[in-house]
Amino acid sequence: MIKSNNVVDVIVVVDGRPGHEKQSFGIIQALANSVDVNSIVIDISKRKFPAQFKSYFDFLFSLSPTDISLPEKADIVIGTGTRTHTTVLNIKKHFHIPAITCMTPGRHLRRYFDICFVPEHDGCLPQENYFFTCGAPNNCVNKKQHRKDKGLILLGGMDEKSHVWDSKDIEGKIQSIIDREKDKQWTISSSPRTPEATVLALREIANGTDNTLFFDYKDTHKGWIEEQYDQCSSVWVTTDSISMVYEALSSGCQVNVIQMSWKDCNGKFKRNEDLLIGKKLVTPFSSWANGTEEINVLSQLNEAQRCADYIRQTCWSKN
Repeated sequence: MIKSNNVVDVIVVVDGRPGHEKQSFGIIQALANSVDVNSIVIDISKRKFPAQFKSYFDFLFSLSPTDISLPEKADIVIGTGTRTHTTVLNIKKHFHIPAITCMTPGRHLRRYFDICFVPEHDGCLPQENYFFTCGAPNNCVNKKQHRKDKGLILLGGMDEKSHVWDSKDIEGKIQSIIDREKDKQWTISSSPRTPEATVLALREIANGTDNTLFFDYKDTHKGWIEEQYDQCSSVWVTTDSISMVYEALSSGCQVNVIQMSWKDCNGKFKRNEDLLIGKKLVTPFSSWANGTEEINVLSQLNEAQRCADYIRQTCWSKN
C-alpha cells in the first residue's frame, strides 16, 4: 500500500496513440490534485513484434523486462492500449505494485490487473477488479471560460465495420445548424477518418458563410482541440467519435450529437449513443431540430477524477 504522505512515483506505459495517452495522463493529472506525483514515462511505440512477443514471454515466466529502462522504485504502473498490457504487468511483477489500465483487457490478462477502468458502453459484466466509467477518462476539465457566441462542430468519418457515413445528410445538418444559430461564430474540424469529399464540402460551407471557419485536423497543433473545448459553449459531434463526445462533456460544454446509421444495433457504438441520450447528457439533432431538446442533467462530468479517487481509495494505506 502507498503511504499517504509520500510522493507517488507513477510509471506510465505509452503506445504512441494520443487517445490512449489522454486517458492515462488524465487520471495522473487528476491524482495530482490531491497528492504529489512523479511521472516516469516508458514509451513502447517503436517496439517491433519480436520485442512485443518477448514482453509476453517475460510475463509468462515472471522475468524482469530487459528492453526498457526502469527507475529504482515505483508505486503504481498504468497503461492504456492492448500493446501496453504485458509491459504493465511485467513492471507490476518487478516492483510488486498495483497495475492499472483504462480499458477491458483480453480475457487471458484481465485477472492480473488490480484496477480496470471499463467504459459502461463496453457492456461487460461486473468483475472484482472492474470500475465502470461513463465513457473513457480524459485530460479535459471545465475551466469555465466558455463563450456563448462560439460553437464547435467535430466530425468523425468512415468506418466500414461500424456505420454508414452519409456525407450529404451530415453536410445538410451542419448547414442547418449554422443557418439557425447565426449568432454564433462556428468552427468546424475534421478528423483522420473524415472522407476528402466531406472535407471539401465543409470548406465550401465555411466559405459561403460569414460566421464559420473550417480547420482540417492536419493543420491544427497539438492541444488545439482542447483550446476549442475551453472556448466554445456549444459543441456538435458525430456519434462515431466517442472520445470527442466525452472530452467535450468533461470540458463543461453543452454537447449535441449527429447520429450515425449503425450496422450493428447491439454494438458498443450504438450502446454508447443510447446511454448518452438516455441519460440526457447530449441532445440529438432530431430533438434540436424540433425544439424539444432537454438541458443536460449532469452539470459536470469528470471521470478522470473519479478514477483518481478510486485509486486513492483502493491503493493507499491509512497511515
